[in-house]
Amino acid sequence: MDWDLCKTFVAVADTGSFTAAARRLHASHPTVSRKIAALEAQLGTKLLARAADGFVLTADGRMLREHAEAMAAAALRAEAAVGAGGRKARGTVKLSIGATLASHWLMPRLRSFLSEHDHIRLEIITHPFPASVRRREADVVLRPVDSGEENLVGRKVGRLGTGFYASRDYAAGRSLPERSGEWKGHSVVGFADQDSNAQLARWSDTITRQGTVVMRCSSQGDMLAAVRAGIGISALSCFVAESYPDLVRVAPQKLVSVADLWLLAHPDLVELSAVRAVIDFVAGCARADREQLRG
Repeated sequence: MDWDLCKTFVAVADTGSFTAAARRLHASHPTVSRKIAALEAQLGTKLLARAADGFVLTADGRMLREHAEAMAAAALRAEAAVGAGGRKARGTVKLSIGATLASHWLMPRLRSFLSEHDHIRLEIITHPFPASVRRREADVVLRPVDSGEENLVGRKVGRLGTGFYASRDYAAGRSLPERSGEWKGHSVVGFADQDSNAQLARWSDTITRQGTVVMRCSSQGDMLAAVRAGIGISALSCFVAESYPDLVRVAPQKLVSVADLWLLAHPDLVELSAVRAVIDFVAGCARADREQLRG
């Protein structure tokens, strides 16, 4: 059985559409469609059935998916076994990380790592976040939740703090809130994407419920820009906001939310030299910057 065709099938099975599978595989929609047709012809059976919102697996498709995932796991173990014996770390490593951490924290630290490990090609995956290691969307993930249902291995490498911030212009001539009853009359910039930021969104809405939400944003970058423009007060990652001298923190001793940061990988990949190099580098950076990340 052609492994390349199986990988395409698994991508469609995971995403439920040719378009999403093509995006994951960095291929075109017609290429994915052609490979699925070739696999069905090779096996002499239908693997997918059309549904209202994409595709679902047939009985034969469900059976093949089980075997294909076993093949993928075996491929991972083989890759790790061969790679672990190499003298120099090499290959592509996909790191899943939140967009804010990627741009404001990791990027400024990557130049030295890439110079030292010139045989490693690093892919930074910020969408979807967190990416799935089981589906090979990523090899390593840095995220504020533990291994969950993916049976990953790793450790907690730090804590990520979030606080409320306002611009100095906004704060001039007015008293910033210290307790819940003091939010009346204040403008608030809230979370628009409450699915990916559910815990922080609930925390922010609870604290600021007596204020007036003047706008919501789906990205930390837009929330930061809104606060710096003096539009209102917003919850921001402390390590980002503290780097801007035009911002002031609201009630730093009282209003803070802290989440654990977990660095995780597939158990069959952790001994792959390139993956191990990335894990050690990210863990080292988090350890060195633990106070900055905590806020």
